[in-house]
Amino acid sequence: MGERGRNGTLAEALAESRAAFLAALREGDAEAAAELYAPGAWLLPPEARPIEGLEAIAAFWRAGLEAGMTSLELETDAIGGGERFAYELGRYRLRLEPADGDDVVDRGSYLLVHAQQPDGSWRRAVEMLRSEA
Repeated sequence: MGERGRNGTLAEALAESRAAFLAALREGDAEAAAELYAPGAWLLPPEARPIEGLEAIAAFWRAGLEAGMTSLELETDAIGGGERFAYELGRYRLRLEPADGDDVVDRGSYLLVHAQQPDGSWRRAVEMLRSEA
């Protein structure tokens, strides 16, 4: 596992970023969640076309929140990489509670590629979600 630098390990840095992302979504703030992506980032959601850029990614998460997304859980299985790029593999569980329908729980796997920014922070550069449904 690569080192983050003077502020801790790569695993700690990615855990902080993951916690901030999940907190933003819990608070219903799609823009704050999108700010954790790198400029020009890609999001590859299940059963949809790839999404590029922070505005489009914010719109994706906003649509999910408006559709009744009540929780997203991420369980990390592996982290690796280092210097400029790092990867994170894991499983997700997303819960939707739409106002006009039955609750939906989507489970699947995720792959994140993080890019280290000039300030030393790690941001999501590419994210892929694969539903098991």
